[in-house]
Amino acid sequence: MSLTEQLGILEADRLPGSLVPDDGSLPQQIAAVIRHRIIHDEIKPGKPIRERQLAEELQVSRTPLRDALKILALEKLVEHIPNKGAVVIDHSPDDISDMLLVYIELDGLGGRLACRVGTEADFLRVERQIHRMESATRDNDRIAYFRANQAFHLAIVAASRSSCTIEFHANLNLRLHRVRYLSILKNHQWMDRSDDHSKLLSALRARDAAAYSEIQQRHFSVAWHLVDAWTNRAPEGE
Repeated sequence: MSLTEQLGILEADRLPGSLVPDDGSLPQQIAAVIRHRIIHDEIKPGKPIRERQLAEELQVSRTPLRDALKILALEKLVEHIPNKGAVVIDHSPDDISDMLLVYIELDGLGGRLACRVGTEADFLRVERQIHRMESATRDNDRIAYFRANQAFHLAIVAASRSSCTIEFHANLNLRLHRVRYLSILKNHQWMDRSDDHSKLLSALRARDAAAYSEIQQRHFSVAWHLVDAWTNRAPEGE
């Protein structure tokens, strides 16, 4: 499948978070395809990026492909290892816990700022994601629920109007996407605390930052449990 065909498929699943501005260039388009494969576990941690094979599949030359890998290296999704080339970064459980801790703090900061400066238009965008999560819950569709949940938190932080908070929160969201995605797919507790979303929205509309913080910390205790259970699981086959 060509690069153009794959980009069309990925458009509905596009996530913000790159530290490099997306100018629509060929390297950015190639990076989008590889990024999607990494965060959806199609290319696993520790595995090399097969440049020649990928270039042939996407019908692109090696030069823009290597530029795409540089973008992904800046995003901390791949690393360049001598004599091996680009390899998907395999984060340790401690690395993931550290990223999740900072992500939760940024998410909370974004919400508290949104309580102060968010508009009703912002809150309606947040509310739309709650409806999407409710629909996914009724359909028992974990993937749709996960996508709506991601969009819910990104929409709240976007309402903060804080460019630094938005940028770093989105980048950590991207780096944590794979493990959070897999933890929801593999764990029966994926819908726990789903009622917190409406409570968070109510706190936003009430401009009650203290209430928002309390609900948000409780809400993420479940996410922390799911991710911790996944990252500390026994290796497959044991």
